[in-house]
Parts: sequence; C-alpha cells; structure tokens
Amino acid sequence: MIVSDATVLITLININALEVLGLFTEQIILPTEVYEEVTYRPSAKSVIDQEIERGFMAVEKYENHTIFNELNYILDAGESAAMTLAIEKKLPLIIDEKKGRSIARRQGIEIVGLVGILRFLYMENRLEKEKVLEIVDRLNRSDFRVSEALLALIVS
Repeated sequence: MIVSDATVLITLININALEVLGLFTEQIILPTEVYEEVTYRPSAKSVIDQEIERGFMAVEKYENHTIFNELNYILDAGESAAMTLAIEKKLPLIIDEKKGRSIARRQGIEIVGLVGILRFLYMENRLEKEKVLEIVDRLNRSDFRVSEALLALIVS
C-alpha cells in the first residue's frame, strides 16, 4: 500500500500506462485533493473511478489539519494532503516534484518517483527491458523527460 501525489498518476494516464502501478503495489491511497486534481478531466476521472471500483485505488481524507496547513504554506494542496496522509498512515509516497520530494524526505517519508518505480519493476523482473524502453519512449514524447543517463540507470 502506498499514497500517491497527482503527477505520476496524470503522467501514466496520459501515456496509457497506469497498469505499471499495479505491478508495483497492491493498493494506492489518494487524498481527496489528489483525486480532484487528477480527475478534473473526464477521461482521467473515468480511469481513476474504474480503479477505485475494482479496489486498486481508494480515496481518503487526512485528519491532521495542523500538518496539512504547515505543508500547504510551501506546497500545493495535493502534495500537502498526500504527505499528511503518508505521515498519518506511515506509508511511502509516490511523488516526482523536486521540491515536494525534498520536503517529504525532511518529514521522514519514504518516497519513490516514476523512474524509481520503473527501475524497481525492471530489477524485480516484473517489467521486461523492452517494455521499460517502450514506456520511457512514451514518457519522452509526453511532458516527462528521461535522460539517456537515467535510462541507463533504470535498465542497468
């Protein structure tokens, strides 16, 4: 089980590769704010709602408004809610934004990003090299960039 921020979800939905997360974890917890951020587009809402219906994703609300408010001074609502929920549930967090990752580390949250997920899946033989290369190609054709050096790290 893991908590997720919005960016990785949006990115994977945009390249039609959300199934990658199913190879990584049994369930993803989304704070309400992340759900709202990801599902503002009807096509993304359909995908996420389907994952909720089958039990792979769940939407939850954090309880500690003090932590949320402190984080929300420097981060957006989705990142703040995701970190607050990760802290409360003592779960790792999927997050890619550099500033958010830095703050999450300082909060003692175990973090992983999309590149780390791809590397883990490759190293654990859950994704073949060809599939990783295909996903990276699709990522590079979207708004997400994976450098040659990073690609070499993923599949080494």
